[in-house]
Amino acid sequence: MQLVELGVTNFRSLADVPGIPIHKQTILTGHNDCGKTATLDALAFLLGERNIEDSDISRFAVGDRERSALPVIGDDEEPRAVTVEARFELSRSEAELLQTTSPIRVRRRYVEGEGTHLEWQARVPERLELRNLQALKAQDLRALATDAGLKLRDDQSNVKASWLELLETHSATTTQVTDWVEAPAQLKDALPQLLYFKGDSAESPEAVVRGILTAKLREYTLHEETRQKITDLEAEFSERLKEDAALLRKLVEERCALDEFNLEPQIQFKPAVGRVSLAASARGQHPVPLTAAGAGRSRRITLALWEASQQLLADATDGLDGGGVIIVYDEPDTHLDYDHQRRIMEMIKASASSSHSTVIVATHSLNLIDGVDIQDIVHLNSRDGRAYVQSLGNSDTDEHTRRFLSNMAASLGFRNSVLLHEKCFVAVEGATEYAALPALFKLAFGYPIQSAGIALWACGGNDGALNFAKFLKEHKRTVVFMVDADSPRDKQKEFSYDRLLKQGFAEDDCLFIGAPNELEDVFSDDQWADTMNEQWPRSDEKQWTSHDIAVLRTEGKFSKKLHGLLYQDSVQPPRSKEDMVVALAQRLRAPSDVPDSLVKVFKSAVKIASGAGQPHYWVDDE
Repeated sequence: MQLVELGVTNFRSLADVPGIPIHKQTILTGHNDCGKTATLDALAFLLGERNIEDSDISRFAVGDRERSALPVIGDDEEPRAVTVEARFELSRSEAELLQTTSPIRVRRRYVEGEGTHLEWQARVPERLELRNLQALKAQDLRALATDAGLKLRDDQSNVKASWLELLETHSATTTQVTDWVEAPAQLKDALPQLLYFKGDSAESPEAVVRGILTAKLREYTLHEETRQKITDLEAEFSERLKEDAALLRKLVEERCALDEFNLEPQIQFKPAVGRVSLAASARGQHPVPLTAAGAGRSRRITLALWEASQQLLADATDGLDGGGVIIVYDEPDTHLDYDHQRRIMEMIKASASSSHSTVIVATHSLNLIDGVDIQDIVHLNSRDGRAYVQSLGNSDTDEHTRRFLSNMAASLGFRNSVLLHEKCFVAVEGATEYAALPALFKLAFGYPIQSAGIALWACGGNDGALNFAKFLKEHKRTVVFMVDADSPRDKQKEFSYDRLLKQGFAEDDCLFIGAPNELEDVFSDDQWADTMNEQWPRSDEKQWTSHDIAVLRTEGKFSKKLHGLLYQDSVQPPRSKEDMVVALAQRLRAPSDVPDSLVKVFKSAVKIASGAGQPHYWVDDE
């Protein structure tokens, strides 16, 4: 099971935080007390690795009525509740095991006075009494069947199994709805394991070893032979507890004057490593328990254990019915120098590459944030004590990306330029390129242009821009000009070779777009005709055709003639060439729609950016 989305209600500062995106590798960042650790602990609750404490319940669930996510508790009020909900993608074998389709939604709820329940969203009978037939007694099943007009066949005995079979067959033919219901045992077994590493001083090597070995121990329980043994033991001890449960049930009924009090214990063995003794010695010395060793040695051993766990857990669940492992790091770089932080980043990358693993890291370390694609960053912020989430999605524009980076920079106290991963400044001639190229880049490669380490800026065609580019280069920053193909041929242009040479730039500092002249040239006649019919219909109500476009390319400047044609013959022409190109870029849907000549220029820019600093692992080496 692959976790892809998390939502939390009434857990500490996470009063109502839906839709936290989870990727194979996710970085949670934000200022202190914004909800990073709360998110990780909420995930631990969802996966059954921790219980809810009073301090976990959001104050917004118990505060003034007008500020509460839930009403305050009282004689006539709803009990306080905590809900952690998730969306999981299933493998084919998992979908077959659960007899459902992917994705699924799962939630764990704590309700004050009622305890904790693991539920999933499934297709169930509309009638509530038909939903949990397994939990009913034989007489209740018989009464329910009689009420529905059902009778046993002659070959069926008057026992619980017969009535259950009869009602299950009947319920499958009734009206079905999608609702939250108790999760089946198969789902509980299929949930991912959680490996939780904390970076503060409280995370001792002993705790790390217990976590790693417990994860391996639970992996072994997923094997069919071992699982059957555990199931048999659970059944045996459930049988042994029947008389004890019956005695408790009788006493409660007598002392509370109840007609009936149901009490059915469910036994579940969940193995764990209880205690680990660790000792270490340097050369020529006697072993010393780690509890008596210095903090520096313990910290180095903890880091080594984290790294060793990657080999131990790599693809551990291949071929098993279990749901893989979610590895969580909370401030893993605490008290580590730069070199060790780089090791942490490589370790996280290796963990996320495993086919059955997901890695979530809570940090505000610039080194860790800078080491991932910005689409894998989830920024948590808070307003009036309530946490909320900011992240980038597939449909977000370059404007959204710049706003996201700016908000994150302001929240974390970084300069905006630091978070832009600016290994390479790419200067474009004007507003048209600045507006359209980021959208075209993202469509072609699947990630924002900032993720490749490129900071795009519009020069506006003036000497001031050239002076600024010269300043950046003198300060050891990589600067590239992405200019029209006709720039070298036109000495009147601001970015002609003559002007670039005067500022200390050479031909190798230029990437040329356009065939033969400028950006507008690279798009096909069909692409232009499609966009024009959608955005700027002809005034004579006819359709624009590719022939209308082709005749404009014969001689002269294509973009100027195209804009003139639209201005003359369309109902509502575009205001500028910028509007034309942006509208066309937004009409494109598939990476193959981006012209090959433009993709080639983009690849050259990515290669230059990757060589200007530490290469990002998501950058294609081609």
